[in-house]
Amino acid sequence: MTTLTASTTFSIGASTTVIESVSVTILPVIAAGAGRGRLVHPTLGTYDYAHMPDEWVNVDGDVLIAPIWASSKTLDGAANTLWQGNIRDVEVEEHWTFAVSIAHLRAVLAFWQNPPDPDDGYVAWYPNYANGNGYSVLMLDVSVGGQGVKLNYISRRHSFVIEDMVLRMRVVALL
Repeated sequence: MTTLTASTTFSIGASTTVIESVSVTILPVIAAGAGRGRLVHPTLGTYDYAHMPDEWVNVDGDVLIAPIWASSKTLDGAANTLWQGNIRDVEVEEHWTFAVSIAHLRAVLAFWQNPPDPDDGYVAWYPNYANGNGYSVLMLDVSVGGQGVKLNYISRRHSFVIEDMVLRMRVVALL
């Protein structure tokens, strides 16, 4: 493992010398289109997807932000207004339609079931299978086989989930 070091000295008034150090974990960059996806939780750490999603919703080169349309009745008809959408209005989904490992499901469930304290930040999501961006997200729901998490004998016996798995998230900000 490579160790990076840096040091500098600067004076702040007439005070004693203080030495500070910090360890920083540096993760490898995954190029857009070459990854399987990544989640980073402020307390649980980093999870690189074991399985890339088979389908995704509202994500391409960036998240897809829909415009906001409003209409109000007037005496002569209607007044229509169109605004540019906001990234905070975007809900994204990742779908795994083929078998995924139970370990992958459990890792995603751990992130969803342990929402971070807002003071610690948000879960960071990197859809590096589609683009090179990262997003702060709120994990809204994880479902397997429809609503809830539906498991069966195959998932217990063979450690694979054969039902569709869906992860729904709301984008809070671009990282």
